[in-house]
Amino acid sequence: MVEVDKTPSFLFSTRFVVTVMAFFGYCLQYMLKINMGIAIVCMVNNTALREASVSDNHSKIVVNTSVLDSKCKISSSHSSGLNGNFVWDKSIQGFILASYFYGYIITQIPGGWLSTKYGGKNVLGLSMLIASIFTIVTPFTARWGYIPLSVCRFIIGLAHGAFWPAQSSIFVFWAPIKERTIILGTSTSGAWIGNIIALPLGAYLCVSGFDGGWPSIFYIFGIVGCVWSILFMFIISDTPETNRFITESEKEYLINEAKKIGQAKNSKKISTPWKQIFLSKVCWATFIAHFCNNWGNYLYLTQLPSFMKDVLKFDIKSNGLMSAIPYVACALFTAVLGIVSDRLMSKNIISRKKLRKLFNGIGLAVPAAAVICLSFVDCSLPYLGVACLTVGLAFNGFYWAAGPLVNINDIGGKFSGLIFGITNTFGTLPGIICPFIVGFITKNRTQAEWQIVFIICACIYCVGALVYWIFCESEIQPWAVIKNDDDDDVNKKKENVF
Repeated sequence: MVEVDKTPSFLFSTRFVVTVMAFFGYCLQYMLKINMGIAIVCMVNNTALREASVSDNHSKIVVNTSVLDSKCKISSSHSSGLNGNFVWDKSIQGFILASYFYGYIITQIPGGWLSTKYGGKNVLGLSMLIASIFTIVTPFTARWGYIPLSVCRFIIGLAHGAFWPAQSSIFVFWAPIKERTIILGTSTSGAWIGNIIALPLGAYLCVSGFDGGWPSIFYIFGIVGCVWSILFMFIISDTPETNRFITESEKEYLINEAKKIGQAKNSKKISTPWKQIFLSKVCWATFIAHFCNNWGNYLYLTQLPSFMKDVLKFDIKSNGLMSAIPYVACALFTAVLGIVSDRLMSKNIISRKKLRKLFNGIGLAVPAAAVICLSFVDCSLPYLGVACLTVGLAFNGFYWAAGPLVNINDIGGKFSGLIFGITNTFGTLPGIICPFIVGFITKNRTQAEWQIVFIICACIYCVGALVYWIFCESEIQPWAVIKNDDDDDVNKKKENVF
């Protein structure tokens, strides 16, 4: 085997291509995830819902609305200017938005297990292809009724559930330790770029798209997802050994890096250490931190357009633009902080464990403070609300750049995909619970009701920051180390000598 004296250049290397494809994969996965939250603002007939609400409780609604509108810096006349064909109340909207996550949670662990056993490439490519096809047919199911629509969203979530665990299993062999944070940080920042693209583009298509506006969101996003799936299956491989484009020097470099952390390719049949994983303190700290982070994440993803309309009174096009601004900040912070964290560790300024704890703490504590401030904002100061959201999501980039999710590859080795599947199972629960809680609390769509929503979110953020600070570890765990068959042969020879 050729000895690799120096690290092959990352720029335009095969691992660079893997990073770019992963970036666009995360981007599309989030575009397909949040498109319903955007479209539903245009699909629902708010005038009919308002008239029904007023008839139920006339005096209360009229007084609250008139008082609020008198304070608004932005005219709320738009609220009756764009109406869809569907009279779905808040509970039905919550059910539709949550249906994706019912499917999403089911395939997290199976997706990680399948990726560990058979490689992530096929699992990942197929999951995106299925989700993209069902995204294209979403408008047809919506016109049949909210139940068929919810079933369609359930299937999309079912397919997408395997995406992140499968991608994590690919990173085991393509993201060496000293490049891991920048590769994972850059790749996962694609999720925020997906939001940045989807929110304003979706808002524009709602008003100006074809086939009635909102259906074009699903057609365009779904077609792009199909194209990505085909390209991914052709370009990417599970490991460097099976890649058709990689250079010999890069291949040897990555193989040697994998061996350093006990992830040999030619190893014995692997038994999954289920018991050790579920008894691991750092794994449970990761599960809890991800649950708490995703409570805020899914609150924004599924409810931000509604909050922008209900409380801050932005029209649909401004809604999409203003909703995207916080994600621009998060994407920039995530990408830059990935580079910064690598530099801090490579120069021995801070240990990996301390860095993971610090980045998770900042990534949850600052957003907690931001949502508390946001809870006191109404439409008299709409741009202050956008500023609070921007600060909160920008600093959440600390979490994504070098926090618990990156740490999964530090502690889990070849089982990283499986651990990520378990982690994301916990992290998906907020996507199911949050829309229902928000729908129940915000029945009248008032600022006071949204204040309760945001204070709950801040408390959950703080729990995640505290638990991970106490129990974080960043070395590969003993149960995740896999011995090479060749190593066993060498040990046997040594024993025979003595």
